Parts: sequence; C-alpha cells; structure tokens
Amino acid sequence: MPRAMPRTVLAAVLLCVAAVGAAPVAQAQARAGVPVALSQLQRPAGAEDGRATEPYVVTLAPGADPERVMRETGVTRVRFVYRDTVRGFAADLEPEQVAALWARPDVVAVERDGEAVGAPVGPSVTGRW
Repeated sequence: MPRAMPRTVLAAVLLCVAAVGAAPVAQAQARAGVPVALSQLQRPAGAEDGRATEPYVVTLAPGADPERVMRETGVTRVRFVYRDTVRGFAADLEPEQVAALWARPDVVAVERDGEAVGAPVGPSVTGRW
C-alpha cells in the first residue's frame, strides 16, 4: 500500500512542476523576441567593468559543451561549470548575453540565480528521507 506524501513535500513537488512547465513558455517568448523578457533582465547591478550584470544559471542540452557555449556567447564572468548530473554553468551575464544564449538551440534554460527557501520541516513530519 503506498504511503501518503507529506504536504510540504507535495507542495515542493508542485512548485517544481510549475517552474518546469513555465520554462518552455519563457524560452519561447525569449526566442520570439518578446520585449518584456529583455526589460526584466535589465535590473541595475554592478560589475568590475561597470556593465550591468546579473547572476544566472544556464542549463544546456545533454552532450552540449559548456566551455564552447560560453566562448561563443562571450561569457567570461563564470561562477561554476556543471558537467555531471546537468550540463551548464553559473555566470554573471549582461542582457545581451542572455538574449544570445536563448537564441541557441543547445540552451534549455536561462534562469536568474538566487536563494531558494523551502517550508520549514517540523517534528510532526514523518517518513524516511
């Protein structure tokens, strides 16, 4: 008999499904050149050279080479490169670089990096983790 899923886990799963479901819509809008997408990218932020950048996480298609994608789109302020479970990188990007990444067929997602906060798990939650 299957066990019931705790509500906090169910809520987290639903949020992830909603985010994954929204990604293709955002990708299609960015590739179609929807102005709203670029205006949202232009929040002021500082970089050493004075150009506005934001921290992003870029997810690539399986088999894509992160270094080649970074080189071809002019990404130089790299925070981390992912090669194992997921292919991609975290970097400080300018709005033009974000647009260039979205235009590539080997880019699956371009998302602003940030903190994730989950619901607190209290002693009432049961089950094995």
